[in-house]
Amino acid sequence: MKRIFLIIAGVLGLLVVAALVVPFLVPKDVYKAQIEKAATGALQRDVTLTGDVKISVFPRIAAGVGGVTVANPEGFDRPYMIEAGELRGSVKWLPLLSGRVDVQEISFLDANVDLHKLADGTSNWEFGAKTEPDADTGESGGGFDAGVASARLKNARLTYRDDASGASYELSELDMQASLQALDKPLDLDASGLFQGETFDVVLRLDSPSAMTAGTPANAEFTLKSSLGNASYEGSVTLGDAASLSGAFTAGTDAVGKLAAFSGTELPMDVSRLGKLDAKGTVSGPLDALKIDIESFSQSSDLAKTDFTGSVLLSDAPTIQGTLGLVASDVHELAKFGGVELPEAAAPLGAANLKAAISGDLTAPQMVFETLTLKGALIDANYTGGMKIGEAISLDGKFAATLPQAGDLATQLGLDLPASDALERVEIKGALTGALDALKLSALDVKHTGALLKATYAGEVGLGGDGRVTGRLTASSDELRALLEAADVEMAPGETLAAFDVKSAVAGSFKKLSLTDLTLTLDGITGTGTAGVDLSGERPKLTGNLAMGPLDLSPFLGEGDQAGKPKQAGTGWSTEPLNLGGLNAVDADVQITTSALTIGKVKLTDAAMSTRLDKGVLAADLSRFKAFGGDWNGKLGVNAQGARPALDFTMNGSGVGMSSLLGTLAGFDKLTGTGGFTVTGAASGNSMNDIMNALDGKVTTNLTDGALKGLNVAQLVRSASSLQQALASGNLSNLDFSQALSPSAETDFSSFDSVLTITDGVANVDLMKLINPVLGIDGSGKINLGGQALDLRLATSIDKAGTGSGSVVQLNGIPVPVRVSGSWSNLKVSPDTSGIQAALKAELGSKLKDQLSDRIGGDAGDILGTVLGVPATPATPPAPDTADPATAQPEPEPKAPVTLEDAAEEAARNALGDLFGRKKKEEPAPAEPE
Repeated sequence: MKRIFLIIAGVLGLLVVAALVVPFLVPKDVYKAQIEKAATGALQRDVTLTGDVKISVFPRIAAGVGGVTVANPEGFDRPYMIEAGELRGSVKWLPLLSGRVDVQEISFLDANVDLHKLADGTSNWEFGAKTEPDADTGESGGGFDAGVASARLKNARLTYRDDASGASYELSELDMQASLQALDKPLDLDASGLFQGETFDVVLRLDSPSAMTAGTPANAEFTLKSSLGNASYEGSVTLGDAASLSGAFTAGTDAVGKLAAFSGTELPMDVSRLGKLDAKGTVSGPLDALKIDIESFSQSSDLAKTDFTGSVLLSDAPTIQGTLGLVASDVHELAKFGGVELPEAAAPLGAANLKAAISGDLTAPQMVFETLTLKGALIDANYTGGMKIGEAISLDGKFAATLPQAGDLATQLGLDLPASDALERVEIKGALTGALDALKLSALDVKHTGALLKATYAGEVGLGGDGRVTGRLTASSDELRALLEAADVEMAPGETLAAFDVKSAVAGSFKKLSLTDLTLTLDGITGTGTAGVDLSGERPKLTGNLAMGPLDLSPFLGEGDQAGKPKQAGTGWSTEPLNLGGLNAVDADVQITTSALTIGKVKLTDAAMSTRLDKGVLAADLSRFKAFGGDWNGKLGVNAQGARPALDFTMNGSGVGMSSLLGTLAGFDKLTGTGGFTVTGAASGNSMNDIMNALDGKVTTNLTDGALKGLNVAQLVRSASSLQQALASGNLSNLDFSQALSPSAETDFSSFDSVLTITDGVANVDLMKLINPVLGIDGSGKINLGGQALDLRLATSIDKAGTGSGSVVQLNGIPVPVRVSGSWSNLKVSPDTSGIQAALKAELGSKLKDQLSDRIGGDAGDILGTVLGVPATPATPPAPDTADPATAQPEPEPKAPVTLEDAAEEAARNALGDLFGRKKKEEPAPAEPE
């Protein structure tokens, strides 16, 4: 028996020895070939062992392979999917006897794994189909249990490439140590390496992998430290149909930009400027509806400091709820960071401070501001209320702001506001509603104070499009010209448009406003009614229907400072250039009624005027007005488009006082009377002198009950007897016109009709007829309006019986006309004797000369001979002088003949005196007696 036991023991010992020795007796190439064959069949890939195979069975079963390669399928750009420098593993003996695999060690050294997915979706990690187990497997085996005391990767490298998406990831220099005694035992893992070039160190402890994979919670502890940031989690993890978490976390980074770039997230801003981020809180729920309760979140950088407490729900429709705070020292920089483009010069917007409740959709939350302030060099503003963030930001709240230099702020923000250079201190408060790019401002109270403009506004404003305005406005300026220049309105030099004051209800847009219930003062002109301004065209356009007080347009349409001064006759028309620049500065369509309208020296009362001004062309329709004692209507046109202004006019008057009319317009007040007056005219020129010399038109008058002052025509023609006596006596110097020509003399008339045709500033007298009960005058000649001179011939007829049946006054059967000539300031009135001389020559000849010589004799005969052109009678030769030549007297020098016209003119001149501002010639003092 003992022998049998020894034999059995020997056999067993032999078997043990065989087990220990036989593996070493089998050639290694046999193991190598079998392993390659088995691995190739299992993977359906060429598996090659490039190094030696080492096998041992004591003290544990162990194997090692010096090098392994697993080939890529055809169509991939690299020859191998896996390359490993060394693969080792060992298994404990005793647990195998009980059916448990207890892995002592698995080591993978210098491994290189290349995972590649082609554009068509084929991947190199898809191996051959698994062999289906036989349908009849006999009795099933028992359960299988395994554990790994140590799994280690050393200097491993894993790459992943996706040709379809272009994604590429690399995990390198990977060192990992893990242990798992059993699936229901804790898993410990510690790994470090480089992922996409960034260092990391991960520690993971999982209390039960089997619980986690079975759909029940497993406790986990996880920490991550890397160059991109740190994170930790402690709580439960559940894997199953819906993975979930429940635990506490911390996270932080001071490399937000690198983290965003690492994740491949494209953001519209440079998030590196966010600086340092830290968060602490809890998470709960499934991953597709994870709730994050944030105990604290803080962001800190030189850009801003932010804090948040609340919760975020990550789901198909993520939401947020909590309290947000922010402090930014430079709103301009913060706006640039947020993608809001502001001009570089907008930096003085200053600092921002906000505290708000935030809720709603995470991508478009609703914020309710407890406070939001902006404070800088150009703004001090605060806002309370709501703000909706999304594709378009919208507001619903109240605000107040003070802008010390509103024009500078508008310019720096890129806002194109009219006359922004004139905007200074603005104080404003009100309510804001609507989208930011179409904001509505209501309950507005605005006050502007500045050197060029003072204004207030109460009402509503809409910022969408061209803007909308509804409210009440007051505005005034003592520097209106400078204000218009600030609004890019070109102004010609002048004293007009100096000041204005407006009070009105306003409605419309920023470019087109209408004003109702308007009270307006402009350069001393006042008015009420409605008006409008349109800034959308090339020039501002003014519209209105105004009832005005006294309205003086002289400074706007006349000759500057000279417009208000009366023109003195004889000074000539002004050659100063006309100041019509204002007509090109604006367009207008205005209806005006006024108690008094002054244009230069002309004053109109009770006037109704419709005025249209378009591109420098003025059309004024005066439907009614009173002037010069009469009732009028007319039209006036002024064209200031070209280099040479042009005008045209039509005027009709009734009951007109002619002395007032001619005295005001022409400085000539010697014609009185009342009646109808019609005038049309057109001219062009750069001065009043140019216009009066280029005037074309027509004048018609129908006067009654008037007088021609300074001239008594009846008395003048009655002096014909004086003329006859002067001729008879030969003493022409005794002609006396003092009664006919004097400041107090006048010629009354019951009617005076005239028709004048004006060409190039010269009026031709087509008709001039004056009638009174004893006198009639027919006039002809010309009136030079441009030269302020006239030359009229008045043919007179007189009814000696005073019955109204006149007969022409004659000298020996010859009519005696009166001639009025010279400049308006120096008129000359005298009998026109040119007809007398011609008639005498034709009718009397030398016979009359001889008869007059016989009756008058002496010098008078010679004078008439000279007048008539008949040679003088030779003088009787003197008797021979027998006296001593020494005592003989020299003959006197012959005197120049004196004509009748010269004598009559001299007498008329003496009679006129200073009737027209001239003085009589001083007579030489008589010689002192010796």
